[in-house]
Amino acid sequence: MTNLPEEIGAKIKFFRKKNQMTIQELADAICKSKATVSKYESGLISIDIVTLYDIARILQVHVEQLLYLEPSSAAQNISDHVPSFFKDLPQFYIYYFDGRNSSLNRCVVDVLSQEQPDTYKIMMYMNIDTYEHYQNCENTYIGHLHHYDAVTNLTLQNQDTPMEQITISILASYLNAPEKWGLFFGISSRPIMPVATKVLVSKKIQKENAQLIQKLRISKDDIRVMKLYNMLTIL
Repeated sequence: MTNLPEEIGAKIKFFRKKNQMTIQELADAICKSKATVSKYESGLISIDIVTLYDIARILQVHVEQLLYLEPSSAAQNISDHVPSFFKDLPQFYIYYFDGRNSSLNRCVVDVLSQEQPDTYKIMMYMNIDTYEHYQNCENTYIGHLHHYDAVTNLTLQNQDTPMEQITISILASYLNAPEKWGLFFGISSRPIMPVATKVLVSKKIQKENAQLIQKLRISKDDIRVMKLYNMLTIL
């Protein structure tokens, strides 16, 4: 059985260290003793909801990033209106190839909560180093997952740079498959410019090899379609 105070405490400790903040500094900011905050992080005592929101504010994260939801519980909250690809899927992965630095970039998307029958709040962690600590990433995005009859859209905003907003569109999500192709477009901050690229959306962690990179590169067929339509599109 999952120890919820311990899981939440571990997340608080992670984001505190990410912000280069000591236990004493966090304790002072929320008007608690150092011993109390240490017990929060160790899971020895539970945190009341008001204090949890205070900690999230001080650590500059959304409170959902500090919560822990059992994968099975998250899956049970998914509506019957969800397309087959996203059914019972509380977390999924996105891959793209960045030609600017010839790197394979990986993202983890957490489905946090349902807000409307076909709309879910999500958090995306982009350019992660490890799946074990995926919150330690280059950019964090908050946004929504919108399901429509023929397409699913992810609309996201950079948590640190609000002007950087992106959309990821996935066609035919009503058809079940291990993975789907999507189109990523929006404003990039490296440097600031509009961008569009294809992404692979996967239910499972992909084997990162030359074959995956080749699939993510702009292919001759992609170029043929671009010339035909005068636009980048994913069919």
